[in-house]
Amino acid sequence: MAEQTNKIRNCFERYLTECEYSKKLRPKTMIGYREVLNNFLNLIPEVETPEDIKPFMVSEFFKRLGERAKGNGIELKVSTIRTYYNKLMVFFRWLEEHDYIEKYSLSKKIVKPPNPTYEDEKALNESEVSKIISAIALNNSEDEFMYKRDLVIVSILLYTGIRRGELLGLRTYDIDFEERTLFINGKTSKSRKSRFIPLHYSLLMNLKSYLKLCKKRRLKCEHLIVSSRQDRAFTDHGLKHWVDKYIRLSGVKFHIHRFRHTFACTLAKQNADIISIMNVLGHSSTLMTERYLRSIKSENSRLFIEKLSY
Repeated sequence: MAEQTNKIRNCFERYLTECEYSKKLRPKTMIGYREVLNNFLNLIPEVETPEDIKPFMVSEFFKRLGERAKGNGIELKVSTIRTYYNKLMVFFRWLEEHDYIEKYSLSKKIVKPPNPTYEDEKALNESEVSKIISAIALNNSEDEFMYKRDLVIVSILLYTGIRRGELLGLRTYDIDFEERTLFINGKTSKSRKSRFIPLHYSLLMNLKSYLKLCKKRRLKCEHLIVSSRQDRAFTDHGLKHWVDKYIRLSGVKFHIHRFRHTFACTLAKQNADIISIMNVLGHSSTLMTERYLRSIKSENSRLFIEKLSY
């Protein structure tokens, strides 16, 4: 019975139960952990109990993972390796803390993979933003409500930098027109922290115009972003379809998170301090915020350099 209790998959299920009910991790996060461990156990079948895990097996796992990806015509990214490593290490430390394996037998001996380096620009430039907005206008030239709704979606993303889940979780009462703020409920946030975001004047005007049409339609759904056909909340599937549609119509390859990078970089270029950017994005440290600012190149300092005087 004791041997059965220590089976690695049983341990992992207990770990996920703790994550769900004690740590209150989001379902998507837990799906990610489950995917990583299943891949690890499928590619390293010799591991049946926690005691079977040896430090060298993690490197072997990444080797086999890379070979499998190559066989499918895919290159295993450094960022993917680092993501897998982070998730595995969290579970391994949990095994150590709960005495399933000797303390530090894994966490101090496994070689950490390098941090990924990013050369690609994540932020959208002015031309790309213009093309997306133009596509919205042209696609909805005969449907005022859809034009206003889609414009509000883009405006919220550009002027607040909120995440996909935060956007879909917005309620109409989260907008305070008097204080000019948008409330982000921690229940919809990756960081689990609630925060208020100051609202730009253009976004305020777009919100007022959109909500006026919602009232005219007598919509009762409390969600801010609603379905195009029914009086109900816009879904994650609907948002994916929305992105695919405007990629096709605008010719700009983008995803929701690129707007978040755009917002952060634009603030930085306007001389916003990193603490303010961190707080409005809902980050817990400036290290994550700095990753969002990688699209700012040295050329952007030209204006400031030219103003120098000694």
